[in-house]
Amino acid sequence: MRRVPLTRHSYCISFFKLIQYERVHFVAYMQNILVTSTVKGKVGFAMPPDAKDYAGMSLDDFIAQPDVVDVAALYSDRFRRYIQDKPFVRVGTVLEERAYAVVYTPADRLEQIAQDLGAEFFNLFPQLLVPLGLESTDAAGITAVWRQPYLNLTGQGVLIGFIDTGIDYTQPSFLYEDGTSKIDCLWDQTVAGNPPHDMRFGSVYTREMLNAALMSDAPYAVVPSRDTGGHGTFLASVAAGREVRTEEGVLVGAAPDAEIVVVKLREANAYYKEKFGVTGRDNIFSSTDFMLGVKFILDRANELNYPLVVCIGLGSNYGSHIGDSILESYLTGVTRRVGRVVVGAAGNESNRKHHAEGRVAKTGNTADLSIHFGKRLPAASFYIWNAAFDKISIEVVSPISETTGRIPVRYNVFYRNKLRLEDSVIMMRYLTGAYNVAIVTIEKPAEGIWNVILYGDSIIDGEYHAWMPVLAGDSEQFFSPTPYDTIVIPATSPGVICVGAYNSHDNSLFLSSSWGPDDGKPRPMPDFVAPGVNVLGAWPLAPGTMTGTSAAAATAAGACALLLQWGIVQENEPAIDQGRVRALLISGCVREDVVRYPNAQWGYGKLNLFNVFNFLKES
Repeated sequence: MRRVPLTRHSYCISFFKLIQYERVHFVAYMQNILVTSTVKGKVGFAMPPDAKDYAGMSLDDFIAQPDVVDVAALYSDRFRRYIQDKPFVRVGTVLEERAYAVVYTPADRLEQIAQDLGAEFFNLFPQLLVPLGLESTDAAGITAVWRQPYLNLTGQGVLIGFIDTGIDYTQPSFLYEDGTSKIDCLWDQTVAGNPPHDMRFGSVYTREMLNAALMSDAPYAVVPSRDTGGHGTFLASVAAGREVRTEEGVLVGAAPDAEIVVVKLREANAYYKEKFGVTGRDNIFSSTDFMLGVKFILDRANELNYPLVVCIGLGSNYGSHIGDSILESYLTGVTRRVGRVVVGAAGNESNRKHHAEGRVAKTGNTADLSIHFGKRLPAASFYIWNAAFDKISIEVVSPISETTGRIPVRYNVFYRNKLRLEDSVIMMRYLTGAYNVAIVTIEKPAEGIWNVILYGDSIIDGEYHAWMPVLAGDSEQFFSPTPYDTIVIPATSPGVICVGAYNSHDNSLFLSSSWGPDDGKPRPMPDFVAPGVNVLGAWPLAPGTMTGTSAAAATAAGACALLLQWGIVQENEPAIDQGRVRALLISGCVREDVVRYPNAQWGYGKLNLFNVFNFLKES
């Protein structure tokens, strides 16, 4: 189905308005800034007086305040002029090429700043990212490349960066034969002490510090960084682990001589977890901290003058899915430089039933969007997107036919409806910009099938898309889902090589591997698939396997490191960049004669690095 064009401006306004909307339900916490209107379904805000002398605080003290949150902004001249006389808005870190900045401000100031600056400030409002999945080198044609003495490619002279749950630096996969570490440095955002330059939290551990820990009888007393989730450790071992023989088999990464830089992400701010309804859950990370991690890795690559591959095994399902968020734009900017490649997992969403689409045929017609809740949940949310030139109003109907009635389209107005017979509260808001979005949240949704009726008030095109968060469980599903357009952010970025997963044991597509758009717009995705089923690697406690697109992306990241070694380190193609790496990998993909490529499941085919060098030899 043809995609509705969505723009960066309206995407970010919608996210901020969602935060405003959900804030209503924490009146006890925010009572000093909320003023409830007497108009049904509408809430207004009043700014509190200054409670603290922010101007007298150091930046570190300001950031440490419990009410201060991090956001990201376009670092424009207008923004810099705006904050000159506002001590409650402080710039923490300026990112790549001074285009963006991580900014700190009290949560109760967000309303005022958004009204003053609009989308220019909130284009980078944090998304919540989660890990995407828990004999690959043979199938990917990497082992064959190792065996060619004239190539001599093992990743030497290349840096691979991981921004994830951390790394178990004591694992043999990350040790050289003399027992020293192959990890160049580690930034643990969760441990206070020695933050990176121009960052404000965490601790950096150099290779020398890691080696000192490895020589100690109590390594974690020297470098107290652990990977309790294991996801980051596994991906690093698949992409760049040294050869280790175990009872489970031989562990070896795709680029075993590449050096590693690791960022262990801290948990997302409790404020954002609360707003997304995921309080109490772990391994949920903010895109703002992720971007700082990218900057840290870029800075280190620049210091070493090494080509760099960034491996992303995290993802989010909130956004336009066409690559226009600031997180995705930032990554695209990163990869415009020679020797900078970013690889991202497509996601494991195709069979999760978190996406639905359809069309209201014409003005006066309706369409139904049904949602099944398999058990009682604290809350559930979904978002319905349509073109700005269409006007679609909605009605929400419970499993026992209690209804909100048709909610007229009034933009930037909150609606709240407590059902009489069920302990469920329905909240909704219409937003508009270059497209329209209806944001629906149901508190304590009753088990069963809920129906959303879409009314065509004024229709030119009529197409709509709806998504649930990646964090939604199996008990939250659209009744008539589609697997198309389920690739997660930031793999949807034009600057990211998007990798799906297949089963190299039987050559079948991994069942959950996310699908791209059915019409190939704005671009065909994924780029290709790589082995992602029962991939062998290192977990913190012992070797094991992982299934998912994260493992596939790690294999692809290692393949990219070998190409950068061939192009830049060996000087065969010194100007090789992300676009060239993507093109070469696509040229080498294995394709079936009976399948049309590219397609939404396999992209341009199955990764095979050896075929890339055959292609180069022939050309």
